[in-house]
Amino acid sequence: MKNSSLFLLATAGVALGATVYQLIEHGVPVKREYDAEVPEKLSGLRILLLSDLHCNPLICSNETIVKRLKEERPDVILLAGDMISKYGKKANDRVHGFLKRLTKIAPVIYGMGNHEEVLRTKFPEKFNLYRKQIEEMGIFFPDNETVRLVLQGKNINFAGLTLKHEYYYKWKRKALPEEAYKDLVIEDSESTILLAHFPDHFPEYKTLSPLIVSGHNHGGIIRLPVLGGFISPQLYIPTFTRGCYTDENSTMVVSAGLGSHSLPARLFNRVEYCVINTKTRK
Repeated sequence: MKNSSLFLLATAGVALGATVYQLIEHGVPVKREYDAEVPEKLSGLRILLLSDLHCNPLICSNETIVKRLKEERPDVILLAGDMISKYGKKANDRVHGFLKRLTKIAPVIYGMGNHEEVLRTKFPEKFNLYRKQIEEMGIFFPDNETVRLVLQGKNINFAGLTLKHEYYYKWKRKALPEEAYKDLVIEDSESTILLAHFPDHFPEYKTLSPLIVSGHNHGGIIRLPVLGGFISPQLYIPTFTRGCYTDENSTMVVSAGLGSHSLPARLFNRVEYCVINTKTRK
């Protein structure tokens, strides 16, 4: 009996510790700040990047986090997709208040993620209502479209790339055909910031814009020394998990996100928000 009691006590202790740890991983975001070298047309901006909220109640209802975001004094807030759950459950409703508070900080641009796209495909009425609600808040929602804002005295274009679910591949990388982004018209790439949720197509994105913001891979879910993040929501080893990546004259910033969905766990991988300072390319 004594050994059984000790086992049950140890099990309860481990369970409690794991729960507290996950509450910290999901509820106490870290700030990551990056400098991105860009053409002069895009320089001088302070950008707040958020992604993959997935209705996280620990974030949506936390006024302290909103206060922290406001203190960053961004010129614009970019949402790189998956702010909701693809099945459109009532949990999506809690996102509304969070997004509304963001509009009090700076202009908000919302790019489509795979969860928004699946919601539109499977539950079009719920998606249309959600989109209508956020646009009524004053949030811009470029769906294979471009929004132009004047920031710091410059005309800045924000292009939102919407990919069909078939381009979110599993197991190994597949090239992104031009057909996938033929509807996205970019007139002046040097003044365009691209919101593209799935970062693995960076080799194709870099031809469209000098600055890309992305998310999706949740930081690799489990992060280990040297290896970094090594699992994606689609259960393969991702190349781009979080951070700032540069290839030729293009930079992509990938956020580890603010939540989880099907696999609600993170290890050594706290939720985060990103601040991007654009600098004129040398």
